[in-house]
Amino acid sequence: MNSVRIDKQNKMVDNPKFIPALTGIRCLSVYFIYFFHLSDSFSGKTIQLIFNQFYAFVSFLFVLSGFVIAYKYPYIKNFIKNDLKTYLWNRFSRIIPIFFILTTFTFLIQQLKIPAFSSEILKVWFLNISLLKGFSSKYILTGIGPSWSLSVEELFYVLAPLLLASFKKNKSILIIVLISYVIGFTITTFFIKFPFYGFFDSYIFTFHSTFFGRIFEFYCGIFLAKTITFELKENKKDSESFIATYLGLMLLILTLLIQSYIAMTLNISHASQSWEGVFVNNIILPISITIFFYGVITQKTIIQKILAFKLLVELGHSTYSFYLLQTSFILSIVIKVFGFNIFLNFITLIIISYIFYRTIEQPIAIFLRKKISKYSSS
Repeated sequence: MNSVRIDKQNKMVDNPKFIPALTGIRCLSVYFIYFFHLSDSFSGKTIQLIFNQFYAFVSFLFVLSGFVIAYKYPYIKNFIKNDLKTYLWNRFSRIIPIFFILTTFTFLIQQLKIPAFSSEILKVWFLNISLLKGFSSKYILTGIGPSWSLSVEELFYVLAPLLLASFKKNKSILIIVLISYVIGFTITTFFIKFPFYGFFDSYIFTFHSTFFGRIFEFYCGIFLAKTITFELKENKKDSESFIATYLGLMLLILTLLIQSYIAMTLNISHASQSWEGVFVNNIILPISITIFFYGVITQKTIIQKILAFKLLVELGHSTYSFYLLQTSFILSIVIKVFGFNIFLNFITLIIISYIFYRTIEQPIAIFLRKKISKYSSS
């Protein structure tokens, strides 16, 4: 495991909580999701079928979130008030302000397009900014479509202290995951019997689109963080890390092909519309991701070097802005100016997102974190 301790490219010695290669992975994952959203723009049914399965890259983000929280904030499991307050405020300042601003602008633009005040727009806006939309199949893609995943992420952030505290034995992980599945199943059963605006209206929806079905991905990230932390502490060397990188990569490619095969066989656009696809996406894929992440973190390979490439890491910091902007009114403006060119629009969005990150997202986050720091120290 010495490669983690002395790998200067990964800056593990200077800053053990920052791993550039993982930022590179987040960057590429978000970019692949962009092409998923525009998969219908590609010619050829086979190409479209493959790109239609790129929703799977959301799993990378969930596993990564589990890892980052467990690796960066392991102390929150102790439930110390000030620590929890700082942790939650850091998460809030990073995610919510920009989401609120962009979502509100999105709905203001919709309102301006119609002559009279719309109570429906106000209702949908509330469901968006409260993140409740992520629990409704009817409203999940309203506003900024990809932001549905924030409903999953934010619930994980809130529950993370409990999940980290429960992480003692592999058996406890299984129990918590099963409890989450039972809760999701029970809530869905209730709403199927008493329908309410598409909330938890099907079992596949609940297990594919809500935290109750996606919890295993976060636990995979937590497991990885615990493993890495332990091996660093024990100064353990692992000659199999090299194998893990390429084994994980092969499993990821195989998983994507399996998803494509499921979609083709069942004649559906996305494999996640079936139970077979949900199982592969929620169980098999995160295990493959965890193996790949472990190899990338612990062993210097050509893949690690590519993922830790300076430009990729720098752009990786702005991928949250990109994630929100990719299907927003900004994309519509870009298309009006440059016409519809999937690759030109892609490059333009990268540039806009980076500027947005530097001038708006980052300054707001820094300002808010200074506020809580000042408040805590007073």
